[in-house]
Amino acid sequence: MSESTETTEDKKSGSGPLMGVLAFLMALGLGFLIGRVVQDDFDGPPVLDDDTRYDVALRGDEPAHGPEVALVTVIEFADYQCPYCARAREPLEEAMAKRDDDVRLIYKHFPLPGHRLALPAAKAAWAAHQQGKFWEMHKDLFEANSSVKDIAARAEAMGMDPERFLRDYASPAAAKSVDDDMLAGAKLGVTGTPVFYVNGHRYVGFRDKGQWNEVLEFEADNAERLIDAGTPEAEVYAKLMQGAVKQRRSRDPNPPKPAAQPGGLDPDVTYRVDVAGRPALGPADALVTVAVFSDFQCPYCGRIAPSLHELAEQEQGVRVVSMQLPIPSHPRARDAAKAALAAERQGKYWEMHDKLFESRESLADADFSAMAEALGLDVAQFELDVQDQAIEDRVQADVQMARDLGIRSTPATFVNGHYVRGAVPLKTLRQAVAAQRPMAQALVDAGTPMVGVYEALMAEAAIVEQ
Repeated sequence: MSESTETTEDKKSGSGPLMGVLAFLMALGLGFLIGRVVQDDFDGPPVLDDDTRYDVALRGDEPAHGPEVALVTVIEFADYQCPYCARAREPLEEAMAKRDDDVRLIYKHFPLPGHRLALPAAKAAWAAHQQGKFWEMHKDLFEANSSVKDIAARAEAMGMDPERFLRDYASPAAAKSVDDDMLAGAKLGVTGTPVFYVNGHRYVGFRDKGQWNEVLEFEADNAERLIDAGTPEAEVYAKLMQGAVKQRRSRDPNPPKPAAQPGGLDPDVTYRVDVAGRPALGPADALVTVAVFSDFQCPYCGRIAPSLHELAEQEQGVRVVSMQLPIPSHPRARDAAKAALAAERQGKYWEMHDKLFESRESLADADFSAMAEALGLDVAQFELDVQDQAIEDRVQADVQMARDLGIRSTPATFVNGHYVRGAVPLKTLRQAVAAQRPMAQALVDAGTPMVGVYEALMAEAAIVEQ
């Protein structure tokens, strides 16, 4: 269970039917008949997202199954901790087995930021690939729900050299390979898993064996038409990629509004968090922005506070933003938040931030003016600023934003808008940052100035509907 402090609000907190059923059954039967007629005459797959073909960036060293020259190329982006990816594996394999001379599967890693085991699992699969055992490890990781416990012993049982496996698993090359895969997905707008590109056509989510049979048959028929028209089989995929989209960006004028969840927000959704004007560590043009809602009397916030400095110091292109969320059950938390913002006016926000957390256990009796004096502030000005309504308004703006987001506890962290709950260790924060870099880099590659990356992400982020 994540370590966090809950808000006070969380702790409070006859013949007609028969005819309707008959009518429903009749409509269902009629709909089925109509559907069959439409499907029989349909000149396309019943599950195609759109008619666009997308060109997935390939390095050439990805794990692949099936003939190198194939009528149909399936490129899969998946996450070993994703339950839908796990369910999707067998139906696709069974459908491919019926056409094993026609279909090639290429696997790309896309560990989601909310899945803390997914990145280690992806690197384990990459390490196994270096010894020709990717598909064995691939199956094992799905069956183990992405766990890497005793991973070296498991690799040895598959016939691998365990020492080489561990070297590869921990190598920068493993991390870079996963990053490259994620960047390839991000450029095409992949944000969740599984996503499949079948001869360039995009298919999202789980499909059963029958649906995969339809997809593969449709794509194979299209490829055979090219061959009949004179394209050599070895050049079919390249022919299909001519003019295919290499960069996909959606601009939805009405972004999705997922409802706040009883147990917290969805880590796989990008939420809109306004950080403008808030105290920050790191560059304004950072690729990744880490926004942390905290309470100066929350013990778990005190635990994560030192990691914020380390994150900003150790990670290139990361900005850490401090947001205020004093919890009503903590009597001096709001005054502490105002003291920190008053110190900011004299350029000492983070010094006061750290001092307040260091004094957390005695904060109930703390003298904020004495703290200000110890930090070398103009105490008279500090005391005036603490009473300034504009400071109170800034605190309340953050509190209202937290309510709108559905935040139920502190600390609550958003990494480029993706939620991370609780006092997670520095390692977890760094993994969350690494997971968000590819999408941010894709924006830059597409022409977005670095200083505008966060704004661009927020333009498409979700607004929570309470």
